[in-house]
Amino acid sequence: MPVYTNKHNLPAVIVDAVVNDPYVGGGDVSATKLIDAPQVKVLGAKYRDQVQVDVSERVWSLLGQCVHTILERAGLRQEGMIAEHRMFAEVEGPYGPWQLSGQADVIDLERGVIRDYKVTTVFKAKGSAAWEQQLNVLAWLARANGYQIHGLEIVGIFRDWRKVEAERNPNYPQAAIQVIPIALWDPVTVAAYITERVALHQSMQAGVQVDCTDEERWKDPDQWAIVKPGLKRALKVLDHDPAPSEIPEGCSVEVRRGEYKRCQHYCEVAPWCPQWAAENMVPDEEER
Repeated sequence: MPVYTNKHNLPAVIVDAVVNDPYVGGGDVSATKLIDAPQVKVLGAKYRDQVQVDVSERVWSLLGQCVHTILERAGLRQEGMIAEHRMFAEVEGPYGPWQLSGQADVIDLERGVIRDYKVTTVFKAKGSAAWEQQLNVLAWLARANGYQIHGLEIVGIFRDWRKVEAERNPNYPQAAIQVIPIALWDPVTVAAYITERVALHQSMQAGVQVDCTDEERWKDPDQWAIVKPGLKRALKVLDHDPAPSEIPEGCSVEVRRGEYKRCQHYCEVAPWCPQWAAENMVPDEEER
């Protein structure tokens, strides 16, 4: 368990609610950990007792738990529904078999649909790669446990939804809650994905360095700034490396590397990450 701080002097009941998170998990790796960076998982386990987290940073996680508790209570009253069901299956990896686990918020037995609830932002109203990966891993687990799965859904609850924006923009979510269909992979594709992810996690755990990818680090796109001596601001900022014909005479190009948002602001194990430490020694901007 991490060391929790309370820098903003939040009420004790909030602190207790965060600290006493009932989540247990199970198996060698969970679905959510499997799709995440192996390096984060290994460092998190190694420095578990040194990681410091302020309770204010867990507010959205706390709200998500509240939503799940209420929906689980409602789901138990619905026929043909299984709520908060944890499943297990064995996956063969290069270092031996691992037990994969995952918990489906709801399995609609009649429709053969896995439904997951997310307290999220309007920005994700069209879904995300991580959601697609997570739900397809759950679909694989469900099939391994004897369930027939024909579809996947996210029920998005938008914490930043605005009614005024919905009224003037037809492309904006028209309600603060929305069902978002998620693409269902074929069994061969998801099985290959799971095998690949288990191999990466096992390798990292065995001591083989597996660096985080740009996607796992939430990297912003790189930019190329055309600058002229004597001017404080760039003449132009591009999202591609400009051709010589695009660079005015007397100007040069600065390569502005995109920020690794997760490493910089959200990764709890960044202080112990060798990849992050090595990159912090390299300047953010290059000039040519």
